[in-house]
Amino acid sequence: MGWRLGQACLAALLVTVTPVAASEQVTAEALLRQMAQAVDELNYEGTFVFAHDHRMETLHIIHARSEQGSRERLVALTGYPREIIKDAESIICVRPDHLDPALCLDPGKSLLGLPGVLPIRQGLDGLKDSYRLRLGPVRRVAGLSCREVAIVPRDHFRYGHQFCIHEPTGMLLKARLLSREGRIFEQLMFTRIEFPSQVDEARFQPEMQEQGMVARPMETAPAETHMMPFDPQWQVGQMPPGFHVTGISKRVMAASPHPVQHMILSDGLATVSVFITRTDTPHERLSGMTRSGALHVVALPWDEYQVTALGEVPEATVRLIAESVFRDGENMQ
Repeated sequence: MGWRLGQACLAALLVTVTPVAASEQVTAEALLRQMAQAVDELNYEGTFVFAHDHRMETLHIIHARSEQGSRERLVALTGYPREIIKDAESIICVRPDHLDPALCLDPGKSLLGLPGVLPIRQGLDGLKDSYRLRLGPVRRVAGLSCREVAIVPRDHFRYGHQFCIHEPTGMLLKARLLSREGRIFEQLMFTRIEFPSQVDEARFQPEMQEQGMVARPMETAPAETHMMPFDPQWQVGQMPPGFHVTGISKRVMAASPHPVQHMILSDGLATVSVFITRTDTPHERLSGMTRSGALHVVALPWDEYQVTALGEVPEATVRLIAESVFRDGENMQ
């Protein structure tokens, strides 16, 4: 069955409840849990393609697990030469000296791990209220058979996910992020992968050491950010169903003359960030919406403050959250 479902077909799936569907739910959930564990604990090496925002990147990945934890090295085979070496203690970016450090994260998800997997590593509990898990047919990717699993949104406030999982190992071979109507925003697919029993330590050393290349830790310098107690008066009055505030922080940043409060909202899979900062003049306060692929950003003024909400969710979700932000004890606008 094709996965690019029309709205009517998807709606039918969401309301259908049968014993067969219940059986699929258990199997799909087991595969997703196996996948979340496999991408972190297996030894593997391969090449994958990551497409998003009308762009395509090809990357090589080496991943190993030992008593010290996971280690990973990713090398961009297209675009600017760059590589990431990551372990439990640090993330190092090797890039041309003239390249903007931010571009070492382009595409950011790929160079910091496989897209779409991190939220699932944090657990599947609670997802069933917002998503339906569907088991699909067996496909073939990178010369291996894999079983399709779909995470189908129950409403218009979130996107769906499709995975193709190698059942013998649990390894993710293909992933998609898509709208309820079937529009694909992001796609990852391995073209080659193998599972070595051991990975030599030398494989995690930088190879791009020619003239003009620099290796820098991907960390924010202490002088550029200072944590401080967050302001509990900032609240989100109305959230989309299933979303909850999962984290709040406040920091002083060199890029902003005023502290920035950061609120994280999640339904267990999708995440929306809200940034709040004071402004000095009216022309600093922005209002509007921008979009890049699956990412939506909504900026709204609130009294003397700027509220910015962003996330890889539909516009309606980001807009509802941004418009619901208020400061407790003051008039809501």
